[in-house]
Amino acid sequence: MTSQSSTSETYDVVIVGGGIAGLTVAYRLGNQNVLLLEKETQPGGRTLSMNMGRYVFNQGAQMIPGGETNVAKLADELGVTRTLIDKTKTSTYMNGKFITGSSEFKFLLGLPIPFLEKLKMAFGIMRMRSRYSGIVDISPRSDDRVLQELSEKSFVERFNIRHPDVKAFWDSVSKSSSTLRAGEVAAFQPVNTFLHHAADEFFVEDGTVQLTKALADQTKARVETGASVTEVVSTDTGVAIQYEQNGTTHRVQARKCVMAVPAPLALSVLRDLPETKRAALEQCEYGAMSSAAFLVDKPSEHFFGKGNWRVPVVGMTTIGIGDPTFTFSDDMKREDGRGLIRLYAGDDGSQMLQKMSDDEALDAFEKDLFDIFPSARGLVLDRALKHWPHAICPWRVGRLDLIDDIRAPHDNIHYCGDYTENSGLESAVLSAKRVVSELTKG
Repeated sequence: MTSQSSTSETYDVVIVGGGIAGLTVAYRLGNQNVLLLEKETQPGGRTLSMNMGRYVFNQGAQMIPGGETNVAKLADELGVTRTLIDKTKTSTYMNGKFITGSSEFKFLLGLPIPFLEKLKMAFGIMRMRSRYSGIVDISPRSDDRVLQELSEKSFVERFNIRHPDVKAFWDSVSKSSSTLRAGEVAAFQPVNTFLHHAADEFFVEDGTVQLTKALADQTKARVETGASVTEVVSTDTGVAIQYEQNGTTHRVQARKCVMAVPAPLALSVLRDLPETKRAALEQCEYGAMSSAAFLVDKPSEHFFGKGNWRVPVVGMTTIGIGDPTFTFSDDMKREDGRGLIRLYAGDDGSQMLQKMSDDEALDAFEKDLFDIFPSARGLVLDRALKHWPHAICPWRVGRLDLIDDIRAPHDNIHYCGDYTENSGLESAVLSAKRVVSELTKG
């Protein structure tokens, strides 16, 4: 039974959603009177992590980019420790074989595809690096000619991929970044992902959740968890927000409101949206992701070897495997004698897994694990599963034409989240930077 609250508090800003985008906005607004509403029992969104044995399993976001990126600067500002990922090997699991090389050239030579296709792949990669290197970690602009070029055709069309094995490989790479196959997503996203992964990436010590935990601890905003927003309405004086918490309905007022949740969730609570805004948000269709972790009774290097932390998988429900233990010292691994292996599945695979019980889904992942690493059979000590129904908003063909409408505030309601940029933690922090500028203008 839900009771009614007559409380009608007024805030400068109410933020709906306590992922990294919403938390960064709250943190950057400093001493303003801010209320952040998060429906889950803890803030963090898709940065959640959990402990398995002596290790940390990132259930969602795995890493943060390095260099002069906004998220890297934010981590340093918050005092969050970053560890450089060892990516000295390039690998994939394809046609029943684990293929690895100490360089991209050696990796390409080992792929089970015709030599001519290897040359085409090599030239395609060179083209990505020479022509598109400037798109990494930028805020997409609708007038950018390079981004327009990468947004008007799918990755398969842009790079004229025809061989089924080559397409299958890029499908796996594309699914890991967008949840969709390479023929279903605009070229921008797989290219951006490939270039991004070729650069320095960092693991957050003790899990990605430490980044959002630091934001929640250091913000001066009032943070309410277990607060499910049911309605957001523009008024003559600002915005009215209704939410339910512990069986009670609350109503608050704000001069400004920030929607920092996935577009489908924003659409479910917003009232009286302008048609242009509604149409743009309706185009932001999300793909699902499922992630599993297996604690095994042998160190991870027994399966992966050093320098191998993320490996695309071709032709299975699992689209990628990874080693979350690389941030731990070799001494700790030897002392513990155990390892941690992560498997994940993209949109269609994830949707199938979400129809199963957790044990059935884990069994499906475990079958893939044993097919890839037969020596892991009988060594599984523990396992965990996490589904993300709104994992990633893929960059579909034509998305760039909508980006200005997706981002645009209306009345006193502003829009924040990685879907307003590209995807990932950097995009989420970029969106927060933009929204704070909108809120403080004038």
